[in-house]
Amino acid sequence: MKELSRTTPLADGYVRRPQLGYNVKPREDGQVEIVGVTKGRSADKAGIRVGDMLVAISGHPIKARIDLADSLANTRIGDFATLTVLRDGAKLDLPVEVGFVDTAEPLLAIRRILYEEKKVGLAVIGGEIINVKLTEPVALEQWAKGVKSNLIAKWENRFLKYFVNEKGFSIVDRHAVEQVMKELNFGQSGMVTEQFRAKLGKTPGATRLMTVEFSRFGDSDTEKQRRIEIETGKALARSTQRPTQ
Repeated sequence: MKELSRTTPLADGYVRRPQLGYNVKPREDGQVEIVGVTKGRSADKAGIRVGDMLVAISGHPIKARIDLADSLANTRIGDFATLTVLRDGAKLDLPVEVGFVDTAEPLLAIRRILYEEKKVGLAVIGGEIINVKLTEPVALEQWAKGVKSNLIAKWENRFLKYFVNEKGFSIVDRHAVEQVMKELNFGQSGMVTEQFRAKLGKTPGATRLMTVEFSRFGDSDTEKQRRIEIETGKALARSTQRPTQ
């Protein structure tokens, strides 16, 4: 596993994080239940079962989903973590080899917010679109419009697929977002103003905003994403990547 982590390249805009290969669900009684185990991954090989109650990871108590991320924060890929579970009333300590998964940074940023048990209503908008090869205004405008539409659709679909089982996640209706942009004459620059945030914040369910920018210089394409908390204007994160063709 250690050799694999060193030789597998990490794509631009992705984050490599530890993973053990199971899914959990907090219960109303305060326990954290394992509701899915990925066949062939570390947890499966170690004997973790669906229905086990996760008590601790390497001595770190697990009382909520956010504890899962924090408990593995300083764990190296290829090391072993001890999962303490309750099964049929008995407490078991099972050593599990720490694997990894590469996740697009925007997905990981929203995932952490959801793991803090906060609801996320995400609005995705297109920001600045640049192409130095196109100098004719009409051609540039048409190209930029198509790129922007494709980027928004791509990210909306990625978020919906990744968080399909998250009841606290939703995508803000695109038509509602476009109406706000039209009313405030949201420009090509993609600059998010306080007025824009205030107006968008009145859209039902909207809590987070992601702008997607795209630039083409010669043969090089670059995509940037920026996440903003709508209510406060606080920038959550920004990432850059070369789009996969």
